[in-house]
Amino acid sequence: MDAMELKLDYFKIYDVEDRQAQADVLLQGQFDKRGQRMRIALLDFFANPVSKNGQPLYDKHAHLAWYRGLQAQEPMRRVVVENQFGKFDIRTGTGYGLLVPSQKVEEGSEFPKALDHYKVYRLVDVEQVPDVRLKLRDQFGAEEVALRLPMYFAVPVVKTHGDKKYPIQNERAHLLMFGITPRDAQKKIIVRNQFARRVSVAVVRSVMLAAPSVKLEWKPV
Repeated sequence: MDAMELKLDYFKIYDVEDRQAQADVLLQGQFDKRGQRMRIALLDFFANPVSKNGQPLYDKHAHLAWYRGLQAQEPMRRVVVENQFGKFDIRTGTGYGLLVPSQKVEEGSEFPKALDHYKVYRLVDVEQVPDVRLKLRDQFGAEEVALRLPMYFAVPVVKTHGDKKYPIQNERAHLLMFGITPRDAQKKIIVRNQFARRVSVAVVRSVMLAAPSVKLEWKPV
């Protein structure tokens, strides 16, 4: 169940200096009977595709900008998730934000055309992960990290913004975000997506690893 099989990369997630953003979107994923409205508030994190333990990238152009969002309360859900690190029984809270396909603008870069939008849920009940150390390499360099508790879960969603609708392209692949050993980055990048035509962003430190995962079952709690 690697990146190639699920057609979705691992992502190393970086804390960035917050940038204000404003948009109203309608999101509908596999948890929703109808679309849920979310107000985008600010750019919170940025994600690079990352090679785990020397495995190849699925799409070197795939980047995700993580926007924090505000929305109505949702019911807690019990979800069973599986990935290369094992099987996890988690509980999700209300939607916390939105992962938006983005281009890190630099020589030779392209906008990722096959990457979905993902609604991010903060986890309200988690379990300890096995003691795992990983070698990660992305466009900022290589490091060894310790895997920590799962913190967020992201599901692919149909996103409607204005009169534009973005369908789900890969409904099987989800992302489970684990804390990792933080490391300072101190980089400047240019980000382009549907909410930012060309925005300069200061990258501060690495904080999480998003692992491609499958959702085995779920139900409201």
